[in-house]
Amino acid sequence: MNEEKIEKIIYELESKLLLPEVRNSSEEVSRLLSKEFIEYCSSGAIYKYKANDCFPCQGIDFRIYDFAVKILTEDFVLATFKLIKHSELDESKKYSLRSSIWQLVDGQWKMIFHQGTLTKMF
Repeated sequence: MNEEKIEKIIYELESKLLLPEVRNSSEEVSRLLSKEFIEYCSSGAIYKYKANDCFPCQGIDFRIYDFAVKILTEDFVLATFKLIKHSELDESKKYSLRSSIWQLVDGQWKMIFHQGTLTKMF
């Protein structure tokens, strides 16, 4: 699979994880996250995935910018991007830099790691 095709697939998966209907569904979340998933949150917290977890949210409007992938191995991809949470009123929490590691497991990409770092407006 070429890098352009992988980038398109990973972008679609990252975008899907930002949708309220996906974030509110433990079934949808489990399809996208590895059982070993860990996140270093933009708040500074460390989150480890547990079965049946979901990420309830309503009315949050996320937008991805400057999306890129780097193929690490045949089965691992690093995605990096900027994220704006347009519905966030606190300017200090509105902009972040994001990175994710995706692993190909039985023909399906699953996120194994994610980190969000708050940043100034871009």
